[in-house]
Amino acid sequence: MVDARRQFRVLYRNFLTCVVDLQFLPNPADIQKLGVQLMAMLSAFGLVIAIYEVPRYSFSGWPAEKLAIAAWGDQEFMIATTMAVAGMLAVLAWNSILPARQDALVLGPLPVHTRAVGLARIAAIASVVGMSVAALNVFAAISFPFVWIPPGGNALRSFAAYWVTMTAAALFVFCAILALQGITALLLTHRLFLRVSSALQLVSFFTILSVYFLKPPLATPRALTAAANHRWLAALPSYWFLGLFQELNGSTHPAFAPLAVRALGMLAAAAFLAASTLALAYRRSLRRLVEEPDIVPADRVRPLERFTTRLAAILVPRPLERAILLFTARTLARSRQHRLLFVAYASLGLAIAFAYARSYLYGYADNPWNRANVPFIAASVVTLFMAIVGARAVYALPASQPASWVFRLTAVHPPVSYFAAIRKSMFVLVAGPVWIACAILYLSIWPSRPALEHLALLAALGVFIVQRALYRFRKIPFACSYLPGRANLHVRVYAFGVLFLFLADSGSRLEVWAMERPADFVILLAVILALAVWARRRTAEFANAPGNRIQFEDLPPADIFALDLRPDGAWLSDEAYVAAIDLRAQRKAARS
Repeated sequence: MVDARRQFRVLYRNFLTCVVDLQFLPNPADIQKLGVQLMAMLSAFGLVIAIYEVPRYSFSGWPAEKLAIAAWGDQEFMIATTMAVAGMLAVLAWNSILPARQDALVLGPLPVHTRAVGLARIAAIASVVGMSVAALNVFAAISFPFVWIPPGGNALRSFAAYWVTMTAAALFVFCAILALQGITALLLTHRLFLRVSSALQLVSFFTILSVYFLKPPLATPRALTAAANHRWLAALPSYWFLGLFQELNGSTHPAFAPLAVRALGMLAAAAFLAASTLALAYRRSLRRLVEEPDIVPADRVRPLERFTTRLAAILVPRPLERAILLFTARTLARSRQHRLLFVAYASLGLAIAFAYARSYLYGYADNPWNRANVPFIAASVVTLFMAIVGARAVYALPASQPASWVFRLTAVHPPVSYFAAIRKSMFVLVAGPVWIACAILYLSIWPSRPALEHLALLAALGVFIVQRALYRFRKIPFACSYLPGRANLHVRVYAFGVLFLFLADSGSRLEVWAMERPADFVILLAVILALAVWARRRTAEFANAPGNRIQFEDLPPADIFALDLRPDGAWLSDEAYVAAIDLRAQRKAARS
């Protein structure tokens, strides 16, 4: 007799180690380490918020009624943050929700219940989301409810209302993502679903971030009762669950009752759609996964690929640089994991950029939007920085091992030529498009002089960021192996990100101040250009260093080092590049 509970436990433990489909973290220990880091960061974020906010309420001296109203904004912020974290984790686990072809081939012949497979997958994803929500709110839950007690309430009721609300808010977002994928899987064929699913995942990720950063501030008595805000309140889930929290906490304000009813109704609808559509999608998928083919390459060259090839030939005439450029662009377009990571960085940059422009969207900005201003300048800098950092992150992750051997066997040029091609691909694929988009925007809304000044500064800053991002980078994008058990994501990236946001805001204010004084702006531009030239020379010196090699494998530190005592001018067989015997190739490499 088949033990369904034991099957569920075994499958649950297996699916728990592969909730997020990241092929560049092959070792379960890495995934566990990344999970611990994520929980620690979420807990630290909640602790910082609690340390900052609790004394403000405890020592304010306000009456209980005024204190309860003042807390509405912070309550909505915690609810929205909880929903954003749950939504992003659900989107990252997008490809782990429905069964894959491997599940059908491995589990199909076994006496395993389809229900056990589905429940184990959903339970594993729900566990990760639940642990993340708990880590985010653990410090807030033991502090905020005791300072958010309304008149006539008690601390125990506030504590229970807080956890019920946060759980319901996270569950709503989680079920909405499941329902979206379940409905799409039922309406489309498996092959078409694979094509649409990736775009739908990226759109969902960007939507969650955009709503989180762009939602209007409506947590005031006047805004909640204004007729003009009824559509906003009906469309923003964070305010529904704010109403639910207030109702559970004992608030008597009339604006919260309909919001609480809407929260419960939408939660029930999302849970029903998720359960029903996923149950049907699982039965359909397991039967058809083996019969229906996955996405296969086209037999003929598509018009878009023909156009990109011709455009690359115009922009990058050198064959080596064009080969690196096209390989990088097409690999990034075809690899789902790498594309998701890059879009995650870019979406975060765009969402922060929209947050800077939020004051103009809702009409409380100090300066007019059609003049040079701090929010728009900071938005362009953050977008450029996040796009370059995201590209640098995915460049180091492997995607095509056969391509690694092709590059290794055909490496007839010196490494400096490859390094120059990699930098050029970063400029053409990432920094260039962002700069062009900013140029179109600012030249159309600002006067010519401040727009051109900012574009010149942005171009110099882009050169500096690209050169610094690729300093000591010796890998061909997507073509270097990795060490099992080595994590590629570190907490320090987030610390540097916070520091950069501070510098971007301060630098944008300095730029706006300098634009009003031409001499000071020239000095500022000269400083940025000097930094760009310094970074360019430093990167070129490293690329031209004697004995430098293209890195095709991540290797552990060597216990024995060679002394390299061969005579000057002698080189090994793998150093006999074309440039060593072709003077024209030498001159081209030197100019690059």
